[in-house]
Amino acid sequence: MSSDRKKLVAKLDKVFSEYIRKRDGNRCVTCGSLERPTCGHVFSRSSYSTRWDEQNAWCQCWGCNYKHEFDPYPLTEYARKTLGQELYDEVHLRYNTPHKFKDFEIQEMIDKFKSMI
Repeated sequence: MSSDRKKLVAKLDKVFSEYIRKRDGNRCVTCGSLERPTCGHVFSRSSYSTRWDEQNAWCQCWGCNYKHEFDPYPLTEYARKTLGQELYDEVHLRYNTPHKFKDFEIQEMIDKFKSMI
């Protein structure tokens, strides 16, 4: 990955995280804490297909986000109840379907999420 692309991805990660935290009121959706909000992902952010998918990301406090790796049940259940089983399954399918974003698509997402902050 070129350094320019890495910078674009890092910028999108930052803007997306800020948007998700703002969308959820900087409150952890799993425990309600307002301390150390982060952007948690139901399905791993290692998959670019859903890394910046609003239906895969929720505000979590640092502790709940860390625990998710060892016990995904709380956030998974929150997402399932919030989205409904059918939409949750669609997000999971997108997660498992590889997608390579072009640089201009990443820039478009940066612009989109910036405008929503």
